[in-house]
Order: sequence, then C-alpha cells, then structure tokens
Amino acid sequence: MPWRLLFLLVLVSPLGAMPSLIPMPCEITEGQGKKLLGREVKILTAEPNDAARLIAVLKECGLKALRVDHGADIELRRGEVKNPHGFEGAYRLEVSSQAITVTSADGSGMIHAAETMRQLLRSEEGRVALPCVGIADWPAFPVRGFMLDSGRNYQSPELLKEQIEVMARYKLNVFHFHFTDNPGWRLESKVHPEVTAASAMTRQPGKYYTHREFRELLRYCRERGITLIPEMDMPGHSRALRQALGIKSMNAPESRQILKDLLTELASLATPEEMPYIHLGTDEVRGKEEQVDASFLPEMAAHVRSLGREVIGWRAGIEDPADKRRITQLWARANPLPENPFIDSRSTYLNHIDPFEVVSTFLFQQPCRQPHGDARALGGILCSWPDIRIENERDQLRQNPIYPAMLTFAESLWRGVEWDDHEQYWANLPPPGTPEYARFVEFEGRLLDHKARFFHDKEFPYFKQTELRWRVIGPFPHGGDVEKSFPVEGELRDTYKVDGKTYRWMDRGFGAATVYLKHFFGFGAPVKEAEGTCYALMQVWSPKAQQMPAWMGFHGSSRSDRRGAASFKQGEWHAKKPWIRVNGRFIDPPVWQNAAPMVKNDETPFTNEDYFFREPSVVPLKQGWNEVLLKIPHRKSDWKWMFTFIPVGDTTGMCYSSDLKPE
Repeated sequence: MPWRLLFLLVLVSPLGAMPSLIPMPCEITEGQGKKLLGREVKILTAEPNDAARLIAVLKECGLKALRVDHGADIELRRGEVKNPHGFEGAYRLEVSSQAITVTSADGSGMIHAAETMRQLLRSEEGRVALPCVGIADWPAFPVRGFMLDSGRNYQSPELLKEQIEVMARYKLNVFHFHFTDNPGWRLESKVHPEVTAASAMTRQPGKYYTHREFRELLRYCRERGITLIPEMDMPGHSRALRQALGIKSMNAPESRQILKDLLTELASLATPEEMPYIHLGTDEVRGKEEQVDASFLPEMAAHVRSLGREVIGWRAGIEDPADKRRITQLWARANPLPENPFIDSRSTYLNHIDPFEVVSTFLFQQPCRQPHGDARALGGILCSWPDIRIENERDQLRQNPIYPAMLTFAESLWRGVEWDDHEQYWANLPPPGTPEYARFVEFEGRLLDHKARFFHDKEFPYFKQTELRWRVIGPFPHGGDVEKSFPVEGELRDTYKVDGKTYRWMDRGFGAATVYLKHFFGFGAPVKEAEGTCYALMQVWSPKAQQMPAWMGFHGSSRSDRRGAASFKQGEWHAKKPWIRVNGRFIDPPVWQNAAPMVKNDETPFTNEDYFFREPSVVPLKQGWNEVLLKIPHRKSDWKWMFTFIPVGDTTGMCYSSDLKPE
C-alpha cells in the first residue's frame, strides 16, 4: 500500500481542536500551534528498546525513524515523573513547535506515551502533525487486563494478536489467556502429547497452539508492554484433559503428577521475568471426577512457586485459607479475602452484557471498589467467555461488545473512578440533566470518535444513544397473562386508573438505547415488582419520510448459557409477547434462524437472536413527529426485563422527545 494512502487511512481528521484521547490523560495542558514531522523523524534515546513502539507508530503513518545523537525531533529520556500511586507506566509528554520530549522511569511509560502520540497524530496538508500540548499521565491500577477463553472456542493466533494490539493501544497491560476447558486442551505438550488429540476435543478438534505459537504470543505481548498470564484451569473444567489421558479422579497422585508435569512444561516456555504468573483456575469444581481434598491446592501452588512464578486463582473457587500470598481473581459476587491481593473481575463478563449497557457499566463501575489501587487491590480484568459453540471465530467479536468494553474499561482502570455508585448506573444511564449524565455524554463523544478513526474495519457495536428520550409507565399487573392489554395502548394520557389504582409515567427520564426496567443481576433499575407490563414512549422527529434501519429487541441473551434467548416462535419478538408500534403500525419481528421447536443447547451456535448481530429492522418514518410505543411484559420466570430501540441509519436532522404530544 502506498504510504500516502496508509497515512490517510490512519489519520482521518485535520488538525484543529485537541484530539479525543482514551484513556484521557490525568493532566493535560493545551498549547498553541503544532509540531510538524517530516518523512524522516529523528529520535534521540539512550535506551534503544524505548523507541521500539514509537517507531512502529511512525511507520504506520508512512514515516521513517532515524536514531541520532543530536538535533532530534523526538527525545526519549529516562527520569522520574509525576506518579502519585507509584505504579509502572507513568510518563510525561511535551510537544512544542520545535521538539517532542517523552520522559519516563520505565519502558512501559515509553510505550504508553507512544500510544498517546498515536492518538494525537493528525494530517495537515500532506504532513503529519501533533498539537502542542503538555501531558502528565499515570495509571491508577497496576493490573489492567483482558481475558479470553480459547479453551471452549479456539481462536487463531492472528485474531488473538488483533485483540492484543487493541489492548496495547489503550494501555491495557495484562492478557489473561484461558486456553484449557472442557471442550479442549489447546496448548501443545511434548510430555503428554495426548492432551491435544482431536479425539479428546468436542469443538474444533485438533485446534491448539504449538509451543512456537505460544512463545510468539509472549513476544508479541512483551513488545507492547503486556504481561501474558496463562490459565491452566484445575481441577474443574477438565473434561478434555481427563478424556485425553483417561483420568478417573483429579485427586489421585498420578493425576496430580500429570498436572505438575504440564505446569513445569508451561513454565519452560518463558523465564519468570517474561511470564511471572500462572493461573490455576480452581473454579466450578463439579462431578466426582473433579473433587479433590484440602491438600490439592497447596500442593499445586507450591509447585508453581518452585518454578519461580506467583499463583493466581479464581474466587469463588477452592481455597487454601493458610495461603495469604495467592492472588485471588474475583468473579460474580465474591468479596476479597482479608489479606490476599486481588484482581477484580466482578460484573465484567461480556457474555452477559448488552453493548449499550457495557459502556455505562464500565464507565461508572469502580474497580476494586476504591478510587485507585494499592498493594492488595491490583486492578481489574475484563472477561470474554464464549461458552456456546462458535463456528466463525469472528463471531466472538460480533456477538459480544469486546472493543467498546475494552476502551471504556481502559479509561476507568487508567484514571480510576472517584466514587463507588453502588451499582446505581451499571445497567441504566444516569437521568438526563445530571452531572453524571454529562460525564457519560463527554466520554461517549470520545468513544465514537475512536470508533470512526480506528475501528472502521472491526466489530464495534455502538452508536450514539444519549440523544434518545424515553418515558416509561408501569408495571401494570397482568396476572400471568402477558398478552393482557392496558389503556396506554388506546390513548396517551398523563394518568390511567386500572383496578382502582392510578398509574403515572415515571418521573425519571431515560436517555439511552437500552433500558433495563429490572436488571437480572440486581443493578439499579426503576421497577421493584417481580412481574407486570410496562410501556415505553419516545417521539422521533424526522426531516423527511424514510425507511430507517433500527436496532430493536426485548431481551439480551446470555451468550454463556442462553438465558434470555428462549426458543423464539416465528411471528413474535419473544415468548413474553412484547411489541413495538410506530405511528400505530406494528413492526414485524425478525425471521428467526433458530426458531421453536428447536432444542437449545451449548452446541447450537447463535445466529440472529440478538439485535446487534442481526440485520437491523426497518422502521417507516413520516416527515415530522413519529410516535414510537413499546409494550414490555415480564414474567417472574423471565431472565431480563428490558428493551432496546435506536435508529442506526443516517440520522442527520433527527431529534427525540419524551413528551406525550411534542410541539
């Protein structure tokens, strides 16, 4: 590709206002003017490795980097910088019209500074330029990670590298690699080669990572300032291992020796400096074959430490109360142990989360439930668990909001979240007009700018949602009859009387694409009742008559276990019998590819069950105001009480109102 064409693809915006940055630096002072770079950029550095990431960034822009002893365009200096929390990776970046200076005490800071420069770069009259700026930046937490399960569904090294590259660009620094699980053991073994036999795998048989590929992933991570943490899950999640080696009990002495052999072999692939941690899993021990006694975990942990590595394990998982050194990784509703260091992965499982919800969740969720890290509260790891069989490996990215989540998670872990909102805004956005809503609007602007600049060729299921305006009423009691009608369907009024009770539209406004009336994990939501029927109203003004593509739906599938994704019948949106009506006309539901009476199971891939991985529905809009009314029934047995609606076509000139009859 000609350098100029690549340059135009990477740098799409002219230099003007300060470019949007994610994570937003801790301190930033805007200057006047810009620094123009020539085709050859002169770099002065005492440590050659400090320039490696910067050289790669410049190369992507079609520029050539030259090492010089004086007269540099960019100088990289080792030195102390402002770093209140004391974690690795702090840097100072100073850009003047004459020169660029980067200062950091470590190589990680040099990498992070290069990534900030990547986001600052712009094209101007055929030249590459950066705005004059002063930045002091440092991380709030030392562990800022992403976890991927390739044991259940193999992903090629190329796809892993794509995600690792995105991690690096947003200052995430831990890749948690879960490569063993029930469907497959996916790391080559020369000690026990049977573990990767196709006959022992129930998905993608014969697909695994060779030692060479694993070492290459390690190298790829280290070049980007990322620590790879391998997870060899035991004694649970071990069906593939037991099948391959004929193991009847994970507690048996010979089984423990096999595990220690495999751990020793894993450790041989990298030095302790290159791979300082080994994750032992220990979660979800099920069935008599996986049951172990109290000596199992101490024995495995002692072996890992004999290999010069630190031990990580899930909590909840099997425990060794005497081990105060083991790092625990929290999931679900687990609390930290009183003394052990911990990593927070509570409520970070992307397979349960809606793409619009995910940005709110991670922007307002306080990692480790404190503003910044310390010796115990190490940070957080975002988790992607594609439990259900996946046929096309990119469906992992298409069916889960990986990249929007990564960027938002990176923002919160790098900067920290000042206050713990106690799950108030994890499901629903704050009400419009509040300072918290303004904070979200500001971040959303940066997120969408990055989507346009850097993700035009990748799955990024997110659109601007903060202009939408909903009014909600209910729940009306349906007594188990989800098809029961209520007066809202006939006429829009301020109040309704049903069974002697007066119902009014909620005082709380909603400005979002996805609204949770009651959240399945109990996060903040407006409805307290266990069941009933709600209605949501929005008025949409269109500058012309048009057929508008829109994302819409009434559930969010758990891509881990299909909760919420009932067997859909053709002709209905969901078994709860919801509907959407635009100007009095019902919008037809999708034609389901996995329709009832199909049996749902973990081996049936998702097709078009959720709005963000199927073709948008089409909504006919007239010129002027259009009434959008949704009926959202819910039963006690249902998984999620929610709805999604957002136009995703050309929305130029459109606006939204929650008034019953807008002027």
